[in-house]
Amino acid sequence: MRPDRVAGCKPGATLGLLGKALAVCAIWVALLPATARAGVWFPAAGSGDIEAMLRYDYADQQFPANSFSSATQPGSSEHKTQIRLLGEHGFGNGFSLNYDLRYAFLYRSKVRHGVRTVSTNDGLQDQEIGLNYTLTQQSGFADAIGLGLVIPGSAATGSPGLDSGQWAAEPVYRLGFKPGFWKVTTDFDIGTRLFMDGGVAQFRSHLEIRVPVMRGLHLAGKLFLVRSARLGAYNDLRDRGELYNLFRVGVEAAYHLTDQIEPVLAYENDVAGAGRHASQRFTIGVKINY
Repeated sequence: MRPDRVAGCKPGATLGLLGKALAVCAIWVALLPATARAGVWFPAAGSGDIEAMLRYDYADQQFPANSFSSATQPGSSEHKTQIRLLGEHGFGNGFSLNYDLRYAFLYRSKVRHGVRTVSTNDGLQDQEIGLNYTLTQQSGFADAIGLGLVIPGSAATGSPGLDSGQWAAEPVYRLGFKPGFWKVTTDFDIGTRLFMDGGVAQFRSHLEIRVPVMRGLHLAGKLFLVRSARLGAYNDLRDRGELYNLFRVGVEAAYHLTDQIEPVLAYENDVAGAGRHASQRFTIGVKINY
């Protein structure tokens, strides 16, 4: 199944929508005055970044339902095409706003007793918005605390589900570090996502190490970990979209085309987990700094 055929999407529809989003972002940034970026990665007042991307996920294997493992078994086939808009904007006085907006097309097929069944879904996924406060901002080190809000998407509770479909709050600690050799930059986030129905808490962390390899080109290694815990009000049917464990690794290449425009290519692979599909993900996007 080609990604542009997922969930009945016409071949040009997804790319057309992404193209319009990129054009709007580019025009908006071009009209902004140039503003120097401060410190490691927390934006100064009036500065920030926007990253628009198209992501394609594929999986035909599943991790065990009740144990965290790298072992997989054949499962239903999933194809997901996602449009994602990610960014951060500085307000000054140490405050910044970050957001993660997503729309997806999901196709799932499964063969049972020799009969193939197909289900599709498309719509908004869980949307995320957060407020950060900078604790330290130096040339080689920065850290901040933040509080994020997860807002359920319009089609999250359909079948197949696009996301958890639950409200959640996420306190987070963010850390940036430049050790001073090879111009290496390390970013680390750690937080707890608390679902407001009281059923599940997720412990989430993300590590990214970025290294320049030649003029304008940077390579980054990424690690992402989610571990979930049941709480007192856990309901198996209602909370199944929230209760999973995952360890994902990835690599990203970013090229500084100009001071403001940075095309990005990435590949990620789910190497261990429980209670979900084992997916491969391919990403193409562009990051705009202002």
